Amino acid sequence: MNNIACRAVAQAGLVAATASLDTEGEWPLLQVAGWLTTATDLMLEAGHVEAALTLI
Repeated sequence: MNNIACRAVAQAGLVAATASLDTEGEWPLLQVAGWLTTATDLMLEAGHVEAALTLI
């Protein structure tokens, strides 16, 4: 799960770097926000799964 979250953060960094070179509009920043939200969701899910497994 952490590997996927790290990949999402890396993708957000890549999009942010290329977005700074673009002059097309707001959509690249929306992609950055989407990738960072994905990474956050994955890390929260991993925490919930780990907590649930400790209860078993």
